[in-house]
This record gives sequence, structure tokens and C-alpha cells, in this order.
Amino acid sequence: KNLAVSQASWSMQRFGRATRRVLSQAKPSAAPSESKVVRKLKRDLAAAHQLTAWYKMDDLVWNHISARIPEGEGDGYLITPGHMMYEEIQPEDILHSSENVTANVIHGAIYKSRSEIQAIMHIHTPAVCTVSTLPQGLQLLTQDAAQFYDSVAYHPWEGISEDFAEQERISKSIGPSAMTLIMRNHGACTLGRSIGEAWVRAYYLERVAQIQVSALANPDGVLAPDESVLRHAAKQYQGEYLPGLHEWPALVRMLERKGTLKPLDA
Repeated sequence: KNLAVSQASWSMQRFGRATRRVLSQAKPSAAPSESKVVRKLKRDLAAAHQLTAWYKMDDLVWNHISARIPEGEGDGYLITPGHMMYEEIQPEDILHSSENVTANVIHGAIYKSRSEIQAIMHIHTPAVCTVSTLPQGLQLLTQDAAQFYDSVAYHPWEGISEDFAEQERISKSIGPSAMTLIMRNHGACTLGRSIGEAWVRAYYLERVAQIQVSALANPDGVLAPDESVLRHAAKQYQGEYLPGLHEWPALVRMLERKGTLKPLDA
């Protein structure tokens, strides 16, 4: 009995203020009157979840990926259902933010303070979590790392994010320009002006963190690039090599070939 009570308490904590029963009964946000813009957002979010599972960046049913609903199409944002494996998520499973209280603290804080942000991906990947515990944080050691130059912010761990008072502190931590928020002893959030940008940025963040963790095992230390080169390369990533610009369409086509992502008008 004590074990059951303990497990129930743990479940409620992980779901924030929602119980498992509430989330399991939450209705998908699909509606016959939805515009093509919203339906495409849901499809892209479903693709992002499936790709996260395919590239082994998921964490069972946890973490969240969201997209802001464009002005004129509705209010709030669309987000992970919270009770499904990422590989099984389809467009009709995506929820409206008002139906999911588990991520409102983190995602809501960022959308409120950063009007240009259209998508957020929150991850607990192993290398990113490891880097979140290191005093020096993320080290930029390779070409892929240059895209994170002068664009990473840090937020101290406050426990499971279920207190809406933390929103103000998250907003302050991420500031006006960072596109990546490393949450100490927790994980990270990557931001984007599209779902593809946020997802691809998360993919490279995990790769960069993996390389850092591997490099730190070298007893002779690491050779870091000159800051002037990093600064130059970072500017290059803002143009032709913007995360998601080339990768995202190809990633979606891969899912279509695999047959796991429903067509837009299915």
C-alpha cells in the first residue's frame, strides 16, 4: 500500500498539477473546421515526435515539443499529448496548450517573453543532461558547435517545473536572444522560428554535447577553435546553413517513405 501511494505521488509530480487520469482523458485538438495551416502544424509536430524517437532522443512518454498557433488561427500553442510514446504520435494526437498543464510552465514562459519564437523542443537526452551538470556548460569544440556561439543561456534547476512563478525566472534566464536554454541538472530547450529549426537545433545540440563528453575523456585535453573563427561560423549558420532549412524537408520525406506519417489531408 505504501509503495502504491509513493508511486501515485511520483506520477502526479511528473505530470505537474495534472493527474494521470486527467491527461489520459484529454481530447485531441483536432476539429473539422481547422485550417490547413493548423493541420500542417500538427503534422509537423507529429513528424518531430516520430523523428525524436527514430534518432533515440526521446524519454519514454516524457518531454515536450510545441508550436505556437499563428495569429488569426487561434490562441496558445500545440503540444505533446503527454501519455504516448513518441513513435506512435500522429497529427490528431497533438493537444492544445489549454489541455496540457505539464509543460505550460516552461513553454508558456518562453512564448510569453519571446514573440518571434514559433516552436520549442524540450529534451532530456543523455549527453545534454551530462553537460547540464558541468560547471563550464556547453563547450564549442567543432564546426557543428559554432551555431551555438553566443546563443546559449542557462537556468538553475528548481525541481519539477510545476510552479507558475518559475515562468518569470525562465524568461529572465533565456533573455532576449538565446536560442538554446540549458536547464542545469535537468535537460535543455531549443527554440526555433519553425518546428524544423527547433528540432534540428536539438539534434545538433545532442551531437555537440556527445562530442564534448567524449573529448573530456582525453587526458591530454582538447583543442578548441579560435573564438574569431567561431564568431565567423556562427554568422554563416544564420544564413544558408540555418538549422532545419535543408534538413527538415528531407527528414519529413524519410517518414513519408517509411509510411509512419499520415498525409496532410488524410
